[in-house]
Amino acid sequence: MLALRPLAVAVAFAAVLAVARRPGAPPAPPAGATADDRSIDRVEGVVTGMPIATPLGFGAELATETATLWLWSSERILPGERLAVTGRLRTPRGLLDPGAPPADARAPFELSAIAIEHRGEVLTWRTAILRAAARTQAAWVATIHSAIGADLGPGAAALQGILTGDRGTVPAALDDRWRACGIFHALSVSGLHLAVVAGLVFLILRRLAAASPWGGRIRPARWAAPPALAIAVAYTLITGAQVATLRSLVVIAIVMIAEVLDRDVRLVDALGLAAIVLLAWRPDDLADPSFQLSFAAALALALRPKAIASLARTNRIARWLREGIATSAWVVLVTAPLTAYHFHQIQPGGVIGNLVLTPLLELVALPVGLAGLAVAAIWPAAGAVLIRIAAHVVGLVDTVAGGLARITPVGAVAVGSAIAAAVLVALSLWLLAREQRTRIDGLAWLALTCGWLVARTPPPPGALRVTFLDVGQGDAAIVELPGGDVWLVDAGGLAGRADLAAAAAPGRAITRALEAYGHREVALAIISHPHPDHYLGLAALGVPVRELWTADGDPPRDEPRRASALPSFTSIAGPLAPIHHPPLGLARREGDVELWVWAPRLRERDGEPEREAIDPVRTVNDNSLVVELRYAGRSIVFAGDVEAEGEAAAVAAGLGAADVVKVAHHGSPTSSSPAFVAATHPALAVISCGVANSFGFPAPDVVERWRAAGAEVARTDSSGAITVTITPGEPLDVDRFRSPVP
Repeated sequence: MLALRPLAVAVAFAAVLAVARRPGAPPAPPAGATADDRSIDRVEGVVTGMPIATPLGFGAELATETATLWLWSSERILPGERLAVTGRLRTPRGLLDPGAPPADARAPFELSAIAIEHRGEVLTWRTAILRAAARTQAAWVATIHSAIGADLGPGAAALQGILTGDRGTVPAALDDRWRACGIFHALSVSGLHLAVVAGLVFLILRRLAAASPWGGRIRPARWAAPPALAIAVAYTLITGAQVATLRSLVVIAIVMIAEVLDRDVRLVDALGLAAIVLLAWRPDDLADPSFQLSFAAALALALRPKAIASLARTNRIARWLREGIATSAWVVLVTAPLTAYHFHQIQPGGVIGNLVLTPLLELVALPVGLAGLAVAAIWPAAGAVLIRIAAHVVGLVDTVAGGLARITPVGAVAVGSAIAAAVLVALSLWLLAREQRTRIDGLAWLALTCGWLVARTPPPPGALRVTFLDVGQGDAAIVELPGGDVWLVDAGGLAGRADLAAAAAPGRAITRALEAYGHREVALAIISHPHPDHYLGLAALGVPVRELWTADGDPPRDEPRRASALPSFTSIAGPLAPIHHPPLGLARREGDVELWVWAPRLRERDGEPEREAIDPVRTVNDNSLVVELRYAGRSIVFAGDVEAEGEAAAVAAGLGAADVVKVAHHGSPTSSSPAFVAATHPALAVISCGVANSFGFPAPDVVERWRAAGAEVARTDSSGAITVTITPGEPLDVDRFRSPVP
């Protein structure tokens, strides 16, 4: 019988943590600093954690007198350094949207350094150990560069990440190739890396102890275990102590302690205990994709039944291939729901990649490369030869990975529900662990297949669902019609970013939400007005758009144009979809859903009727497209960024009571005039704004005005995405991605 009790304890422990850890008051930023990504701050603190090296630069934990933050720097930093950092401080909570990956938030605040002043050192025993580890890592990197030469090439760059955990020189194209083959985990120091290192050291030391003059009077394993564990701890520290490595280290420690005590231990028991230890130390790791994928893959290996006896009589190579393919396939099946949930991808090529390429990396390149680093300390020429051999092996793996990537592309599959992902993983593990195959397995396979089919989160039949997405300081809403079409109202955009890739990030969030909901195109995109926080996301939208609406006419130049390399609305929207200008009034009807346009309005000559067009005497904000959705006797108003004058025009034209209002201009005090609030008096007022934004939106007076009118106020900065579902004959359903902090 499988020993699942420790695993059950770990799962129960994680569940208790998830239920018991209520959101508390948000942490305060360092004194004198503002946690937004626009203002420049100056922060002084001490580097307390082990730095990591990535293509983004060097990162480390920085402790100030009042807060702990994560520092990103273009220059290498060391534990124990006291730094005065000038840069941009922000809250890295990520975007809280359907299908959005969890934020890589190592601390409550993140500081991107512009300039660093070194103010001395604060060394403790902990930072002294970490500093020695960081310097060893830097020395290893220098040794690899010296052995290979100035031009590392893909193989040597990948070897640097494999041996030292420093991924700063790994090209993005290599990342993509290895991800498609399912061997991306090998690019950093994974749990398997550590297991190979500790296992090889243990085997060598055990043989040496057995061959010694005292071999017959001692138990060799008992003497080999402590130094093997010490080397595993040192290697973990040198390579950055990442989540997968820590999991492996705990398991290795349990196994080595069992060897010293002469006790048997099962891998599944050790994994259960490792989960308890790591979650007790760092509870937030429970939501970390690395934590989940690491444990899921390890459990797949631990729970897989051993080959039946009849296989032992078959050809050894054929048996190895059969077992290797089966094991690799099970690992891919078990981890696929997690990659589909976190990354909206599955890697079928992992079955072949893990069977053929991973052994070359783990059993050839890794030991040879580490041996080269060790030998280089006493014989540089010989060490350089070994490092070049290891780099050649990694380069060969990359060549094969490139070929496999072309025939086994990454599958774009989205799992939109965390519960669905957990159920799929649990069902896959249960199927994997069964030693006897019966009819129950057929039913289980059917359930697994159906689970994948319903893993996305469509709206209820016959319902209209609107999701006001969290896109930072901007607007974007997905409208899912009962007939299946999708409309998009605004597309977000990060106007303060220097390059288009960063500024258009909300477009990727919209795409992921659409994938989680099971949609492959947008029938209609409505851009309320040509401000960057409403249109830049179009540049990164990963689905086609059939039609695009915007207000008719050229917007007035009512404000100085910011010096920026970011493209204009027309340059992005032009190639994307045909641009139309809707009429006033009922502009579109899809089934029982009506789309009304209330503004902007222009009367060019006295006596002529008004038409939908930009009024040149009003601001860009006051020329926003104001639209209303009507369905099943309810309505939702999207007010763009209109201010008091534009709101008055819409009310004068006939805009009245609504069930939901998307509050204009992110809760700015120039909008939400008393007359507009009184005219619409909704049950729900949705404010789309960025966390700790530099404008101070929403204004407290605006929030109170909506509440005084009887509206519940929901904010994307505190709750993430806000979903409103209208079902005929049912009450209005409002769902928040996260409960707001009181």
